Amino acid sequence: MRRHTVEASYYPLTQGPATIRTLGHPTCGAPMPSVDRERFIRDGFLILRDVISPDELEPLRASYEVILEKQKAIWRNEGGPDDPPGGVWEKSFKPTIGHVEQFIDGSTANAVEVWLSESTRGVSEQVLSPAVAGISAMQVMCNPTFDYGPADWHRDVHPSDSGPLSVMQDHLIENGPNYVQWNIPLYDDDSFWVVPGSHRRLNSEEENQQLRKNPRVPLPGGVPVELKAGDAVFHTYLLLHWGSNYNAQVLRRTIHGGHTAMPGWNDIRFTRHLSAKSRELFASWAARRLELMDASERCLRAILDKDRSAYLSGLDLHHPGVGPAGRLQFTIGLCKWAMRAHLLKRTDYDSLPDDVRGRVEGSHGINLNWGPQLADRFTKTEVDAIWDRFAELERQLTVSDREHLLHRLDGGQGYRYGPIPNWLDPVPSRYHPETMREPFTVEDFMAGWASNGS
Repeated sequence: MRRHTVEASYYPLTQGPATIRTLGHPTCGAPMPSVDRERFIRDGFLILRDVISPDELEPLRASYEVILEKQKAIWRNEGGPDDPPGGVWEKSFKPTIGHVEQFIDGSTANAVEVWLSESTRGVSEQVLSPAVAGISAMQVMCNPTFDYGPADWHRDVHPSDSGPLSVMQDHLIENGPNYVQWNIPLYDDDSFWVVPGSHRRLNSEEENQQLRKNPRVPLPGGVPVELKAGDAVFHTYLLLHWGSNYNAQVLRRTIHGGHTAMPGWNDIRFTRHLSAKSRELFASWAARRLELMDASERCLRAILDKDRSAYLSGLDLHHPGVGPAGRLQFTIGLCKWAMRAHLLKRTDYDSLPDDVRGRVEGSHGINLNWGPQLADRFTKTEVDAIWDRFAELERQLTVSDREHLLHRLDGGQGYRYGPIPNWLDPVPSRYHPETMREPFTVEDFMAGWASNGS
């Protein structure tokens, strides 16, 4: 077996491989790399070698093929009259199993356990703040059945779901990341590119010019991440990154997902197939989700009561010691929840488009969107009053004063993330992707309660 190494990211190029310390691995006895958190926060990504050891690769490949066959059967059944026989499997340029846990049984439990090892979860825990590494998602990306070529450069940011990019960047720099995501190929994969350090800033004018001209070619300063089977890259979702080649000729089974300090697990019945230690971890994350939801409720009731002290205490429960940028990011997350809860409580809710109701009924713990489960704790009158308290913050997040747009967020062609300010993203939105209208703080938000008579 090759020695585990943490490879210096491509920025700066003068640094060599980092040394490691060896710790126990809960499943296979492999060592855990000791990562440089400061380098991760500076560069936005790190490359690790042999995260999955050679003797683990074949069993994992076999499990993921079993899972893929189950998913392909669902895609076949879900296909529309104009779709190819295989549905998504035959028409997507990046067929992705979005919820691996749905297909887990006793023979495929290793597809979950790989996310719990010291080489994955243990590494994330060294970077995350707070230092709680709960699994956020478990997916696998596959090659298409046709030659597609490159996709678009992007950041995994949706201004309709989270704060503008500049606020999220300030939060990461001030408090550290509360979410990191991974690519771990089961076969050699060199399609992934990054722009080191781009997670700490907005796009440069040079980058924007290139993206306007052609978003599917290398960006200035972009570097390829060449991974052998079992290697990994883990990075912040704020980083500019690119899938440079999707084709039918190269077999691709790349594990994708991440870890977060704000896990959103609710249904964990699949864990009966896992080890006792793994079941305990998922149970702890389900409990943490409820604790975070309680903290969000405390904040929302403080808004109703116009209680500044209780509001700040509630924010601190989400992330002890969080700074001003983090407080603002969490407040924006609660604003997004309030908007969805307001829609959910509408008397004409059943008449809203299916895709809108699907968004409203969803949840996303990383963004403090706890969905209908938290909305059920409030009356319509309370939700409407909370949403009214967010009016000025909502205005600060938008590019116009138009009424909220109830629109499809996938453009009919799957998600596209818009990292550029000239709205090359085809999805209409009233939210600015990068900045707020004016400088705005949580103190400004709370000061607005005094002038709010409702």
